[in-house]
Amino acid sequence: MHVTQIELSERYIDPVDRRDCAQVWFHSDKTVTHMKAHARRAAPIPELVKDAVRQLRRMPEIRSGREVLSFASDCLAH
Repeated sequence: MHVTQIELSERYIDPVDRRDCAQVWFHSDKTVTHMKAHARRAAPIPELVKDAVRQLRRMPEIRSGREVLSFASDCLAH
């Protein structure tokens, strides 16, 4: 999966654990993959993306090596 764009939406504070949460969308040529990311309170955007990438790497097709995860150099949408 070659990610060409990363989007964040619906950023909010979790009412239970008071951490930052956001919906993270990974766009590639073939698919759009969605993850719910968590990070410490008032975290910068890269920490939310890092948590979403961690989850993405645990997907069976990526973890098994059947699919390679790569990123375009300018894939983070502002």
